Amino acid sequence: MKKIMLLSLLVSVVIYAQDTEQSKRIETMQNLELGMETILKGLMYNNKNILIKGVDEIRENTKDINAFNIKNNKDRNFKPKKYAETESKVLANLAEDILVSFNKANRSRSLDTFKKLQNQCMNCHALIRKW
Repeated sequence: MKKIMLLSLLVSVVIYAQDTEQSKRIETMQNLELGMETILKGLMYNNKNILIKGVDEIRENTKDINAFNIKNNKDRNFKPKKYAETESKVLANLAEDILVSFNKANRSRSLDTFKKLQNQCMNCHALIRKW
């Protein structure tokens, strides 16, 4: 009887942990989306403070590399941990480049870098969601 209770408790804990991890991943991705919207708004309004807020949001949420640590069972050469580390750094660097370009009054480059950031996100989503 005790074994059955312990087993059910263990299963409940594992399921809860998975739900928590998934919830954290969703929250991180939503915050990244918000950061991108804020960057775009800063570019559209030519407002450095709004842009900085969006870049900070991207920087903060790319620190959680577990959100990018995805499974790909079809490709054995795919290394999820390495992908997660690389992807999070690329996103943070692109966001930083947007701010640097903006500070140099190179709005065209800022917008081009924003497009690269958006493409980077879409490529990851295509990989994860099998678009």
